[in-house]
This record gives sequence, C-alpha cells and structure tokens, in this order.
Amino acid sequence: MEKYAILYNPGHNRVYFKAAQALSAAELELAAKKLKASPENIGGKVLGGLPYLLFETAVPLSPDDLALISRLSFVYGIYGLKGEALIPLDKVANYYFESEDITTILKYNGKTNELFTRLALNAAIFSSAFNIGDDLNILDPLCGKGTTMFEALLNGYNAYGVETEERVLHEGTVFFKKYLENLRYKHSMHQEKQGMNRYTAKKTKIKIGRGKNDISKEAIFVSGDTRDTAAFFKKNSMHIIVGDLPYGVQHGSKKDNRGKSRNALPLITEALPAWYSVLKPGGALALAYNLFLIRREEMEQALSNAGFTPTNHSFVHRVDQAINRDLIIGIKP
Repeated sequence: MEKYAILYNPGHNRVYFKAAQALSAAELELAAKKLKASPENIGGKVLGGLPYLLFETAVPLSPDDLALISRLSFVYGIYGLKGEALIPLDKVANYYFESEDITTILKYNGKTNELFTRLALNAAIFSSAFNIGDDLNILDPLCGKGTTMFEALLNGYNAYGVETEERVLHEGTVFFKKYLENLRYKHSMHQEKQGMNRYTAKKTKIKIGRGKNDISKEAIFVSGDTRDTAAFFKKNSMHIIVGDLPYGVQHGSKKDNRGKSRNALPLITEALPAWYSVLKPGGALALAYNLFLIRREEMEQALSNAGFTPTNHSFVHRVDQAINRDLIIGIKP
C-alpha cells in the first residue's frame, strides 16, 4: 500500500474548530469518486507537532490525482509517507489565476469563509456527473459580493451569480474589475437591463482572458430576485449550483417587500424550481444552512419536492454560538 499525508491549511482548524478532521475526511471521501487511486484508512495523526490527514492507496497517486487533491479545501501540503518520514510532493492545483488571493482580499460582514466556499464547491462537483477539470458553469443564486463566483473563476470555471441587493453586488463587480486591471488580465465588461414584472434586473457581463488572443472565461453578475433565476439563465445551462443561505445575523431573506426573515426556508422553497430548471441533468446543488433555524429533514423535503435527489452526506460544524452549519447536496436526475 502507498501511504500519504496531507498537511492541513493553517486556517482550516480556525474555521472548523473540532470538526476540522471530520470535514476533511468527508471531503476526501467524496473526492475518491473522481480519483484513480481510491483512498483507504483515512485518519488524522500528529507528526512533528503538526496535524496531518493520513490515507493509503493500493496504487500510487497519478498526476491527475495529485492535481485534484491539491484543490481540496483543507490541503496545505501533500507528502508521501515512508515510516515517519515525509517526502514532499508537488502541489499542482493549476488555478486559472496566478494567485489564490482573489477570494481572500475582499472583506465584508456576512462573507462566507473562502475555505468553506471551496469545500462546498468541491463537494457539489464530486457528487455530480461532472469532473474538476471540465469546463463548468457555476451558479451562486445568493451570491452576495461574489466569493463563490471568484472561487469558481480561480478554478477555471465560468461564474454566474444572482443577488437581490444591488449595492452589494456592485461592490463585488467593482472589486473584480480592479483585480483584473491590477493583474493585467485581458477583460471586457458589458452591462444591460432586463425588465421583470415587479422590477428591472441589471446584468454585468465580464469576459476574461489570460493572453492577447484569449477570452476564455465568463462571469455574469445579476442584480435581481433569485426566484427569477430561470428568467436570467437558460434551461439546463448550469453544471453546479452552490449557495450559502441567509442566517439572519448579518443578512436576511428578502421575500417580496415584507422585510427580512431569519429563516430562509420559505425563500428557497419558492426559488428551488427555478434553480432546478437552470441546472443540467447530472448536475448538483449544494446549500449551506443553519441547523438552529432549519432542520435537515426540512431541507431534504424541500429539495425532494423540487425534483432533486438529496444525498446522505453530512458536513455539520459549529461556526459560532448562533450558527451550527451543515451542507446539503441535491442531484438533478
């Protein structure tokens, strides 16, 4: 058996506290569906005073396996293990941008931690009929300032987002444009309006390229109601949907004009049919939610009613005193 050790990202324990090891193992077990060398005997161990996640494989990890593992949310370093000796292996995430900082620079209240965003995105892809290296379309129907979109772009995917607060979305698009300008990435931006029954939605479309003759990626930021997602994007156009539901602490669920609710279940119950419509068959939806406000059974029922098939994977972890977060995944048959 081949033995390997993964050094945790230093921020991983800070984000997940005591649940860090369990969440890391859960992410690696999901990744096993896409690996040629399937991990076995997954478990944590302290080596030289530092925590590692250890696993074994029947055959050596291939270059594609190493590239996939390099993109896992908790991975800081990858090593072959001979006895207690660590043999460094190249971390080859092959990101679209030169640096990973696009998801960490922009700070704001209510922002989803970028490590959890990466976990949610990975979990959805691993659960879907699609693969990490595919040319994927990623939608965040509750995108805020765009953390999930930036993570998707970093990984070389096209990114799409819907946000009801126009000011919040504008700040995200301004940041992204300046980021591209500072790194001298080729890009173009186009804005348009789309009339809806109750309001006018605004779209900001950005095309991105890494070279003179390359315009290879797309990002579309939509200022509108997430329940109208099917009017903004074509049917069966998205491979993956990832969203972090409002917790009612920093932000809330806007339902018509009746203010904000701490419980996001009524909002997503109305929005899920539109999300289902734009998702491709075989695609996956991953939603983070607060167990103190919504029970797992309620989420599973809402997904089932909309046509999704919920999976049984659990990612429960305590964020703070008011938030006990889980991630639920649903598949479109």
